[in-house]
Amino acid sequence: MIKNEVKSHQVLHGKSFNPHRRRFDGTLSQNELAFCRQNAIAVAFDPVQQGWVTLDCEEAEGSLMTVRATRDKQPASVVGSTACTFRRWRQEDLPVYRALLDDPEIWAHLPEDYPDPLDAEAARTLIDISIEGQHHDVRAVEFDGNAVGQVRLAFDKEVARDRAGTAELSYWVGRRYWRRGIAKEAIARFSEQAFLQYPVLNEIFAVVDNGNTASARALARCGFQRAGASEEKAGATVYTKRRTA
Repeated sequence: MIKNEVKSHQVLHGKSFNPHRRRFDGTLSQNELAFCRQNAIAVAFDPVQQGWVTLDCEEAEGSLMTVRATRDKQPASVVGSTACTFRRWRQEDLPVYRALLDDPEIWAHLPEDYPDPLDAEAARTLIDISIEGQHHDVRAVEFDGNAVGQVRLAFDKEVARDRAGTAELSYWVGRRYWRRGIAKEAIARFSEQAFLQYPVLNEIFAVVDNGNTASARALARCGFQRAGASEEKAGATVYTKRRTA
């Protein structure tokens, strides 16, 4: 392994950052991940902690999914910011979750009907489902330290997820965060992580309403190809992305 000549400790925004710290000292923050990209420090996705760590960290060898953080190999970042990150929803997110999702404009493109309004009990149930579901991976999308939306990878209920060859990607972003490139960033990074985390996964697909041009455009910019009309949902188109390596 070739290691970069980087000092053992850096000071980022007033906080000490050690690129060679122990793996379970925690995942990289947005500022730390940006620093790694700028300095071509190898990072790896940790499926246990659901986040990024430096490949040079202790305990990393042979246990992580490696991605070198050179800028030319990373998906385009959100303008004016470091990358969005992912984490599990928590029940303490309830007020933010409701504020983001209690919006008919978002539900217009979701498969379920809008529960006008989205009350606390319904929101709490949705968070529970996202945490406990055995057939999907659901993550809150964080941007600038705030939860701004959600990504979900759904697997066939009849097939164990580590044996599934295909999975469906869905996502939403709160209205106040629209037109900032966040959906595109989340699609690119979450699909990249999915292919890393599930070696048997060969294809990710998304079903998009024909009127949702912004979503279709974001998928296309992330390498998804138009596959044709959906057989299960009228007025919708299927976009697919296959594993490239």
